[in-house]
Amino acid sequence: MRAIDDSSVKYAAVLRLLQTWKQLPESDLTRMVRQYYLITDDYREMEDQGLLTMTFVGDEYIIAVTTLGRLWLEQYNTEENTNAQ
Repeated sequence: MRAIDDSSVKYAAVLRLLQTWKQLPESDLTRMVRQYYLITDDYREMEDQGLLTMTFVGDEYIIAVTTLGRLWLEQYNTEENTNAQ
């Protein structure tokens, strides 16, 4: 049996926060989802997938959700609700 690294749960947690707050500094976002131990590379991976944007301002990244990220979260929530029933 192979272990599968399913990042969708942590992606959903990050995108839910960004949907509410619109944009957050990386340090604040990381603190708010501390149960996932996210680092900058995790956010970069999400940016590479088009789910969020990272803009360097001052001394850290400001992270914001993209339209694709909103659509991804909507699909994830729909699938989660379907599987729960």
